[in-house]
Amino acid sequence: MSEAPALYVREGDAFVGTGCTKGSWYADGQAGGAVLALLGHVLDDVATLVPMSLTRLTVDIVRPVPVGQALWVDAEVLRDGKKIQLVDQVVRSADGAHVRARALRVRDADLTGSEGLPASSTADDPAASLPPPEQLESVEDRPGVADFLRFGAELRRTSEPVDGVHGVWLRLRVPVVAGEPVRPSSRIALPMDLVNLIGADLQRGRATAINPDVSAHVHRPPTGEWIALAGHTRFAHGTGRGFSMATMSDADGVFGVTSTSQLVQPVG
Repeated sequence: MSEAPALYVREGDAFVGTGCTKGSWYADGQAGGAVLALLGHVLDDVATLVPMSLTRLTVDIVRPVPVGQALWVDAEVLRDGKKIQLVDQVVRSADGAHVRARALRVRDADLTGSEGLPASSTADDPAASLPPPEQLESVEDRPGVADFLRFGAELRRTSEPVDGVHGVWLRLRVPVVAGEPVRPSSRIALPMDLVNLIGADLQRGRATAINPDVSAHVHRPPTGEWIALAGHTRFAHGTGRGFSMATMSDADGVFGVTSTSQLVQPVG
């Protein structure tokens, strides 16, 4: 398991998830972070008319993605221009669709030094208060942790909120696709799903929480090895729903925000 070459290996025009992709919610089902990294990898193969990069990704998980089975990622360009491109993606197996995603890419242009541009309304970086990852414990040895977070990626998290926010640090342990470099859109997409239940204490056996989607907005790709998420989870017991939301940061500051819905219910 620990010597798997990557999250995925190519098999003709398909991808096969290794044991490094295995999640903890379904038997032989993949973790959301692994699937999102694959979507980013394939997205960067879609040609653009001018230099562009990912600015928004919305993913709906229709049903669990199987480990060890051939997967195809179909991409359809819905709108192609010199300022924006809209792409639909579907992850499917021989049994049908498992994940549907929509990616928005916008043109890249260095406007540094241009006059009349608006400034950010805040320079706040919630992750700046977090201890560095080397001062936090990895979750890999905790009971029930997903193989994805033992062999595919590394997650370190705070045990208590710091300056009012809960935080996690994440990095890849292996390439996304065997023998291929990690692509920018994979680095953007990888941490998005790790916002799920950030800061929440879900007592397994007493309650369940399903996150059927994830969405993120970014203004640049991340730099460096580690990515930090800082945020909260909120629940409305009167509706049986909730959401998790966090900023995504690297050593240069905030580069995006990510969120996911929560469907919660008691067990029994």
